Amino acid sequence: MSATPMLDIDNLVIRYRAGLFAPRLKPAVNGASFRLVRGETLGIVGESGSGKTSLLRAVLRLLPVESGAIRLDGEDWLALKGDALRRARQKIGVVSQNPFLSLSPRLTIAEIVAEPMLAQGERQGPAMREKIAGLLADCGLPADFLDRRARELSGGQAQRVAIARALSLEPGLMILDEPTSALDVSVQAQILNLLADLKESRGLSMLFVTHNLKVVAHISDTLLVMRRGDVVEFGRTEEVIRAPAEAYTRELLSFGRR
Repeated sequence: MSATPMLDIDNLVIRYRAGLFAPRLKPAVNGASFRLVRGETLGIVGESGSGKTSLLRAVLRLLPVESGAIRLDGEDWLALKGDALRRARQKIGVVSQNPFLSLSPRLTIAEIVAEPMLAQGERQGPAMREKIAGLLADCGLPADFLDRRARELSGGQAQRVAIARALSLEPGLMILDEPTSALDVSVQAQILNLLADLKESRGLSMLFVTHNLKVVAHISDTLLVMRRGDVVEFGRTEEVIRAPAEAYTRELLSFGRR
């Protein structure tokens, strides 16, 4: 395994602007520093307003950074622009909370999964269809789903399609934003098991963002806890769960066990 982390964030500060003459707001993310080891899953957990979504959007280059550094697979991620940034984005697959918001009801499942590949210049044809069938199979869906449409799917099936699409460009990093919160508890467990299997079989690094510490503890190797923009705890998951150093982490654990 390479010694270079998949994601290296150093003293990251993100601050929203309230207006030209308004006083400066407290940072949404206040000096966050952490590393995601290649081939591992890092869970980021916190309540609404903790800064985890802002952090995620900054990693995806959807939000400007006030200061600090982000290195992705050894590259200065914040310095990339234009074509270089578009090429580097292929290293990241994204799965959101509600798959139905990202799956077009007009397209077949084959067309949905093909979208990222077509955008990168790959050609339609039997080879692409075979690749899509393989991606669906890896995500637990049979080949007869190729010609179905998103409106025909259950929530769990739709999330499996979203995961297949995120894998279509063979990324090294998967970013998962509350990927199970819209699903039934029994389906949540199935999706978490699928993600764990994909991580092992493909050597993926994963950034798993959630408000539910119990869920993320099931899948993460390391755990980062955020509160009001600050990183309040970071460490190996089993150590944080067994002996949390901060009262806030203990509160989240207590809530998850109810």
